[in-house]
Amino acid sequence: MLVRIILLPSILTSIPEDRASFYSLAIKLLQELEKTGVILVDDQECIKKALSQRISQWPVKFRKPVQVLLEELDKKNRIVKVPLNSEIQSICGNEPCQHGIKIAKIYLPLAVLARQECNKCAVGQLAEVLTVKVVDVDEYTIDDSFCSHLDPRDRFLDHGEGKQNKFEQEILIPLFRDAKHVKIYDRWIGRSILNTNADNYKRTLKWIIDVFAQKSRLGKAGVFEVYTGFFTQQHPGQPSPDLSNTVVALRQLEADLQKAHPKFRLILKNETRHKQLPHHRYLITNQVAVSIDRGFDLLLDKATSLYPQRLRDVHIAYCSEPGKIEQAARGLPDL
Repeated sequence: MLVRIILLPSILTSIPEDRASFYSLAIKLLQELEKTGVILVDDQECIKKALSQRISQWPVKFRKPVQVLLEELDKKNRIVKVPLNSEIQSICGNEPCQHGIKIAKIYLPLAVLARQECNKCAVGQLAEVLTVKVVDVDEYTIDDSFCSHLDPRDRFLDHGEGKQNKFEQEILIPLFRDAKHVKIYDRWIGRSILNTNADNYKRTLKWIIDVFAQKSRLGKAGVFEVYTGFFTQQHPGQPSPDLSNTVVALRQLEADLQKAHPKFRLILKNETRHKQLPHHRYLITNQVAVSIDRGFDLLLDKATSLYPQRLRDVHIAYCSEPGKIEQAARGLPDL
């Protein structure tokens, strides 16, 4: 889903004999990171300033695309400032690289990208940090393992195939790790709250919120919101919608979930035949958006089943225009 990366300033440093091809390669890397990458930098902005200084030395025709890509990453909140632990050591004489190595040892990103002698130094300093890969930027395109993480591919899980703990590791934690704000859009939570499958939604939401509270760097300071709907118009020949009991049940669900995460909110929207929440279900953070095609009744096994529980069939895809989803929800009155 999203992958943490550290860029050491050497990746933007060219040598005379390979400048044209080097600039193109660096731009290609940033284009791929713009899709799924989270770039970790120190909260003193030492790394960020060093990267900007290197870019300022590029020819204008190459400099402009890189600046636009970095601005887009920043706009998507995917250049993330993290604090450093002074007890973590780095022996590099270059201050931005010192910070980069410290961040790698503390936050364990997927990879540190470096170039030339800086690559060798990073390999040596991170030799004992087995989960962090040091990637030579000149060769990253032939590193299939690294490139596979940058690929914004859809994910398909057959009925009962996925396990709860694997889904956490591969989907939820990468989405939540650096997120400050999470929104779920699923109209069927409200429509189903009085039905027999209400427990499926309750258990899944409790699980997802617990993962956010435990795995997000912000912990319980992060905001989690669920937007759902209730169809208030009466269908011909059908009983009137039970709005009163629905609201009571949803407010009880909100209160229960606030015990796990105090900054949880449930927003109930008034749906009619002409205006409804989108059919697909979405999970949108301040960094990225994905659609969940079956909805948020994901757990297949009952709560009493042995851990890990299985998931229902689900298709997860990246959403390129989350603003339209949020706008559609804002256009509906609250209940």
